[in-house]
Amino acid sequence: MKIAILTGLLAFCFSALAARVEVDVSGMTCGMCVESITKELKATEKAEKILVSLENKKAYFEEIKGKKISDTEVRAAIKKAGYDAIKIYRK
Repeated sequence: MKIAILTGLLAFCFSALAARVEVDVSGMTCGMCVESITKELKATEKAEKILVSLENKKAYFEEIKGKKISDTEVRAAIKKAGYDAIKIYRK
């Protein structure tokens, strides 16, 4: 019982270190859009586990531990790819 509680507590602490980010993106129409956004988010060197959904018009990623990415940096990366970040959610 104590081990299960401790394991759960450690998992919670480690997950709290890396923020999960969700971005509403406008302008995506094809697979190349997905690739462009993924490339630019990777180029920040602050995002990992990147998933861009054409169907949902969203980009999802986690911050690399110890490297906080600002909303301005997220917007700039998506803008550089040719799209607009409408809203950014952090979890």
